[in-house]
Amino acid sequence: MNSSMDAPTATFVSMPAEPSLEEEELLHDEQATPSSASHLRKYRGGFTSSICDIFRDPHRRTDCCAVACCGVLSSDRTRYLLTGQRPPPLWLRVLAYLIIPVLFIAAMSHFAVDVAIDEGDEEQTQKVPPPGIFWAFILYIIIVFAYGYVKNRSTRKEIMTKLFEERSRDRGEEVDPLQLQLFLSRHNLDTTRAHCCWSFCYTHDHDFFDQSGVVNRDGVEEDAVPEEDLCTRLWGCLSNTFWCCGCWCQCCGCCALAQEEREVNRLTGNEEHKIDYLTFQPYSEYYPSVQQLQENRSKNPLKHIRAISDLSSKLLKNVAAVLLALILFALSDIDANFTWENMLVLLLTLGQAFFIEYLVHWRWNLFDLSFDSVIKYFACGFLLTTPMAVIFEMMVSTLASIVIFIVATVVIVSDSELEHDLATDHEKGMKELAVDHPVLFVFMNFLNAFLVAALVEETVKYYGYRMVVTPDLLPQGRLAQSPTSDGDEELEPLDRGTEKNAKSTGAGITVAMVSTALGFACCENLIYIFVYSPPSLGVEVSTLLARSFFPVHPLCAAIQSIGVCKRDLEGDRRYGLGRIVFPAILLHGSFDFILMVAAYFQQREDIIEENDGDGNAAPSPDDDANIVNQLPALISGLLIVITGYIYYVVQSRAQALRLIAMDNATRDEISAPLV
Repeated sequence: MNSSMDAPTATFVSMPAEPSLEEEELLHDEQATPSSASHLRKYRGGFTSSICDIFRDPHRRTDCCAVACCGVLSSDRTRYLLTGQRPPPLWLRVLAYLIIPVLFIAAMSHFAVDVAIDEGDEEQTQKVPPPGIFWAFILYIIIVFAYGYVKNRSTRKEIMTKLFEERSRDRGEEVDPLQLQLFLSRHNLDTTRAHCCWSFCYTHDHDFFDQSGVVNRDGVEEDAVPEEDLCTRLWGCLSNTFWCCGCWCQCCGCCALAQEEREVNRLTGNEEHKIDYLTFQPYSEYYPSVQQLQENRSKNPLKHIRAISDLSSKLLKNVAAVLLALILFALSDIDANFTWENMLVLLLTLGQAFFIEYLVHWRWNLFDLSFDSVIKYFACGFLLTTPMAVIFEMMVSTLASIVIFIVATVVIVSDSELEHDLATDHEKGMKELAVDHPVLFVFMNFLNAFLVAALVEETVKYYGYRMVVTPDLLPQGRLAQSPTSDGDEELEPLDRGTEKNAKSTGAGITVAMVSTALGFACCENLIYIFVYSPPSLGVEVSTLLARSFFPVHPLCAAIQSIGVCKRDLEGDRRYGLGRIVFPAILLHGSFDFILMVAAYFQQREDIIEENDGDGNAAPSPDDDANIVNQLPALISGLLIVITGYIYYVVQSRAQALRLIAMDNATRDEISAPLV
């Protein structure tokens, strides 16, 4: 196993411009000592990768999990691989992180008292929660964060201990407890501040080691230009916010979690991904049954269900439990806004996604991707990518709002009459702005459609697919020595006859990406139906029908899969993140932009005709007239979807021919007699 050497004594708060005498001796020893890990570059704390390396490698999957779900998945698996400690059960986490906070919020709302607020001549009241409940809630949040901080700090300290022991073994030395304590105390700040939510900056650990001449694990000098794509460049711009002070924006600990996962994967030999997240079940325990079904071409649903992993089984059981609880809640008439009719709409929303999944997977590509993998990809899209999309859309929307505000300010200042109207009658001024300056609102819709919606959602869906690692899409040789849950090694390699060809693997990638997009679209539809729409059964049904008629998300995911197959199967390294997601962003953004612009011009027309519902206007036109006005936008959106489908069909058929040619060439090479 590779080893790591000691790191310099630099801390978070200072970084010497020149190495000290002690640091020069450490580097001299490191380069002079023969070691199986002498080709590994060392960073502060003894790590063999920098805390600044998150998203630096466009082909690395583990960094995504350090961001998703607040890094819980990443830290759980890191802790398990390092110490064998399993995370708390799901029910306990739901109780601690969901139910108890919801109960606190409900109690503050229920026991809130009216407090009079004096505002000039009018006297108003405001709901104020009881101080005891409020401060108890604040204390509970502090305790939860402190508990997580202590666990992460303990894990990082354990990793640094393992790295010190590895270095000592590699040098042929006994582990000196005194030297170990000295090493840990010297890097105390590396364990105390790496995960702090309130400490956003971490002093760079690159500059000092550029002077050492140590090469990386591939034997390539570190000053070589690393491979980059759109993601690495965007992340570099974001993370180097504090470049002027030599600091790294560590994003509330996710950089440290990613660094720890990379290091533990190296220490434990899990770099090739041999176990599931959450359950930590080795692939070798369940994937042979999946391979047997694929080899026998079995279409028995019960056999496919029995062959799923523990993780997929738990996901299905939890979904069944949640649906049962919602059905009982709907039948109890506790909430008049959620009755059995609303529950039926919810089931239809899920059914729409499941029906498309049935066609894409079970009907057309059953043996290209296992049922187990489909469950995992769908769950990732539903549970992980949707929250990430909401967070990143809020961030991008804030930046877009700043740009729109600046442009609008320039427009308003250049129009003195409009500026006066906005100052005297804000509502009237906004209507004049909407009528007289359509270019401004078209620009606003462009930013919302292409940046806030399309760019964020398509990128998040891509990384949702990247986060899930399943044995279906791994080279079969990586499963040959997958450890069992008892820690033994499976020395008998899996049947090489079941290894998939390139065409089947490409179809599996498409099904995986579409499954992730369907999970995302299903959760998004539920949010639009039950959160954004008014509590009306008719509105909920119409929203479901409208969003079901235009399956943009799965279509965009299928288009993305063409670029992924070009990169991963055809070996075209020109296809990074930008080329993969660009066609999908163009399709998704154009679809949203058409609908947004049509809605704006309809509202502008209503303002001109004084049918905007301000209370003093004439009654609005009937529903038939509204439908007629919306037809051009709906037809345009349908044409965009059809164009995207035609593009996908043409590209996928051409790619299928190329993959078949690759399979034939491989088959001919294998069958050719040896000379």
